[in-house]
Order: sequence, then C-alpha cells, then structure tokens
Amino acid sequence: MKTVEDAITFIHSRPKGGQKESLHRMFTLLNALDNPQEQLPPAIHVTGTNGKGSVSTMASNILRVAGYRTGLFISPYIVNFRERIQINNQWIAEQDLLEVAQLVEKKLITVDQQLAPDVPTEFEVLTAIMMTYFARENLDALVIEVGIGGQLDSTNVMPNATVAVITSVGLDHQALLGDTIAAIAEQKAGIIHDNMAVVIGELPEAAQWVIEKRSKRPLIHGHSGQFEQGLPGQYQVQNTATAVAAVNAFDESITVEQIQNGLKQSQFAARFETIRPGIIIDGAHNYQGLMQLVTALNTGEYEKQTKTLIIGSLMDKNVVLAFSDILTQTKFDIVLVPFTGPNGRHSLNISSVAKQYAIKTADSWQTAFHESHSDMTIFTGSLYFVSEVRNQL
Repeated sequence: MKTVEDAITFIHSRPKGGQKESLHRMFTLLNALDNPQEQLPPAIHVTGTNGKGSVSTMASNILRVAGYRTGLFISPYIVNFRERIQINNQWIAEQDLLEVAQLVEKKLITVDQQLAPDVPTEFEVLTAIMMTYFARENLDALVIEVGIGGQLDSTNVMPNATVAVITSVGLDHQALLGDTIAAIAEQKAGIIHDNMAVVIGELPEAAQWVIEKRSKRPLIHGHSGQFEQGLPGQYQVQNTATAVAAVNAFDESITVEQIQNGLKQSQFAARFETIRPGIIIDGAHNYQGLMQLVTALNTGEYEKQTKTLIIGSLMDKNVVLAFSDILTQTKFDIVLVPFTGPNGRHSLNISSVAKQYAIKTADSWQTAFHESHSDMTIFTGSLYFVSEVRNQL
C-alpha cells in the first residue's frame, strides 16, 4: 500500500457484511489498535432512516463556529472518498488516510487470523481508521453518523458519546433491522447509553414509545422555525431543528449567533442541490425521502413548474411505494433508469416497475435527461446514483 488510491482499494476489498450478533469483531480490531475509541472527545452520535447526514453536517458546523475543533464522520461520500472523515470541514489528508490505513492493515493480519472466517468488514475497518485518526488529532468534539441501525453498528463503541440523535424512523434495511417501525426503532435506540441526552426528530408514535422506554432522560424535541434552515429543501426545516437541539444538548452555552452562523455555513452535496438552473439532485433513496422531496418541490418557487423525476434506485429500496401518490400530481413525470450500485448491487427491475405504474424508462440517465422537457429535472434515488450524475454534470 503506497498511495491513497491503494488505501481506498484496501478498504473496499474487505468483506461487505458479516454476522451481526455482537460488536465482537469491532472491539477486537480496536483493541489491536490500542483502543482509540477511548481517547476520543465527547461526541454527538446520529442515527435515523433519513436526515442523519444533514443533521450531522449542520451540527458539526455549529460546533466549529462555536470554537470546537470538530471531527465529522458521514457516509456515503458524494464527491471524494475522503469527505467521509473531516475535521472542521477539511477532508482527511491523503497522507493521513494512507498512514492510518497502513497501520490498520498491519494489525488486521493478526486480527483476521484470530477471527477467521468472520473477519472485520469494510465499514468496520473504515470506522477503525476514522477513530484512530481522530484520536491523534487533539479534537474537542465529534459528530458521528451511524452506518446502518445503531445497536450493532460499528460506530456504537464510543464511551464519550454524550448526545444520541434519532432523526427519523421509517421502513428501510428491513432485512437487517426488522419489519416493523418498533423493531427498527429498537435498533436505532441502541445508541442510547447510560445518562445520554436523547434528541429526536418527527417520529411515528410506535418509534417514540420504544425510544422513551430506552432513554433514562426526557426526550428532547427540536423547535421548527426557530432558526433559518441550514440546508435547502422544505424537509430540512425539521432537520435544522434537530441539529440545533443536538448542539444545545451538547453545550447549552452555544449562542444564538453561533448557531445561525453555523447553519448558514453548512453545505451538503446532493441534498436538494441545484447544480444548474432547473436541475436539482437529491439522494431520496427510500419512500420516506422521496415523499419529502416531492413535498419540497410543491412549495414556493417550484410549485407551479413541471417536473421530471429521473430515478436510479437500488433494488432493495422501497421508493416504488411513493409512485402512486406522485403520479396523481399532474406536474410530475417519473422516468426510471438502470443503475448498478457498489459491489454489483442491482437497480430496480425498471421494466417490471414501469409496466406496473405505467411510467417511462430510459436506457440511461443521459438519455432521460436529453429527453426531459419539463421546467425542472430532478435526479434522485440512490446517493451513489446522484453522485455519478453530479460528477458528470
């Protein structure tokens, strides 16, 4: 491993998933690295079906403006792999990523032998790299986004996490998290430990009941409209309120001015992002996200414009549940395009879905874009899909 490209290839070469009955693999790897998680500063730990990346980004910006040297961990990336690990909005340097990856690779020789065949996965290795790097950097605060779920997520190992945030709970990743809102909420509530403050967004009653039962303190709700939203899109109003509540729970002395400045300085690629006049990209990768996107497109300057949604979605997502509602609205067209995600994950069976809902398909997003004659064209679906679009447009 000699270059940052080698380091990224090494991370991607790890197994994509493993048994998830415990965090044994993660703790074994961290122990081989001298337990960097125990050297981390206080953290805001963020989970949720939708909104966790946006909330994490806004919260970290507020903390940075308030004078905290703040580490941020998010996924997936849109522009560059290194954006997943940041300090004060600066991506991890190529040399730092290479050096820490080399260290982790060296430790994995013994760890893999010890744990084989159930060895640390790609996300566990990335999490270990992030924690090892942050432990070296003399940070004041962290904002850490969960990968999937919470209870058994590889990030759920931080003894200094002081605020747990659950942005939303919807049906997603059912194969891993459960088939009901209550079961999924139980997994997400797993990030709540000891006497942590718990901040929640707008949640279904069944989810809130589960989280209340887990928390030892009263749940904290954000107040929508208290601050000008930090990111564009109507759905970011609630996310903004959740982010503000999280930083207030973390440090109640942060000022109103610092909060508003931090929100104004927040940017997040592929979240209701206008990349050209009349062209928006948004990673609405599931039913809940897609309906929030449509709601945002029915407000303000967008309301009277005709819109074409070009959707590239992975097969295991539930975006199709939104199609019937969307197609009742005369200003919306939907075009499905093929898309192959990371690790060969397949897109929707677009011909079958298109026939079921009587909607259009195209052989590529480029073709769909060329054939769109609406006032607005919106690329949405998988974040991997909109990342590809964004990088080309």
